[in-house]
Amino acid sequence: MVVTDTFAQFARRMSSTQGFPYVIIAETPNPIRQLEPEALRPRAEAMMRTVVDGLTLSPDELRARMHGLIQGINPKGVARSTVPV
Repeated sequence: MVVTDTFAQFARRMSSTQGFPYVIIAETPNPIRQLEPEALRPRAEAMMRTVVDGLTLSPDELRARMHGLIQGINPKGVARSTVPV
């Protein structure tokens, strides 16, 4: 998944509620809406390693890399809906 940093935590939460807590999320600084292609290219290139890892790493490797992030999705004592609102 590719998102701006503003939406990274939301993306992690949504992917988790849909049964994909270990999805790889490539982030770039917000905003991107009005950037010219020349400004977008370096950002896209900076995310390429993350995108390739997300497409090629084994599920076990993804889980190992994501362990700390997953803990923050549903902090102890905080109940979340299993169906997105």
